[in-house]
Amino acid sequence: MKEELEICVKVLVPFKEIISDMLEKGFHVQEEFQLNDIYMVPKDKEISLKEADRLLSNYVLVRETVGKRILLTLKNKEINSKGEIVKQSSVKCPICSVEDGYKFMKELGYKKLLEIRDHNILLSNGKNEIYVQDVEGLGTYIEMEQKNLLLDNNNGNNIEEMINTLNSYNLKIDKSNYFAKKSYDMLKKVIENK
Repeated sequence: MKEELEICVKVLVPFKEIISDMLEKGFHVQEEFQLNDIYMVPKDKEISLKEADRLLSNYVLVRETVGKRILLTLKNKEINSKGEIVKQSSVKCPICSVEDGYKFMKELGYKKLLEIRDHNILLSNGKNEIYVQDVEGLGTYIEMEQKNLLLDNNNGNNIEEMINTLNSYNLKIDKSNYFAKKSYDMLKKVIENK
């Protein structure tokens, strides 16, 4: 399994405004893409907010990067008592279609937990890469991974360095939570709308 560090924060201004702010601060668009994720968990798991940390610490994504690739992605996350993701890893397997991946996981005894669709823009200033995500039904998030996708360097050797790097850009973000979970926010919305 590939170990990954990342931070994720909620943005306090609209998607277009944060993009404009970052462009003014020397970032440029590296890549733009649409992600469609179906979160799947074993069918015997209780779906509730009190079980959210357990549900969202080990799951399978049927992930479509529209026009590029479709993957089954097993995600494992270690979450501490404060709700912070201290360690995570993933295993990815290319598949041919979202429908086939979904059917395959159902046959293995999984059920759909939720779906997340987000428009992503990867921005870079030559030193750091930052994803800005417009999440359908939830708003805007910023995600920073430890390892850059297109640059040779990384965004910090640990979570603290990554937080300091992100904060150095003075972006309008919620600095009270560097481990925002889009999946938790969507799970809450799904449960409230039942």
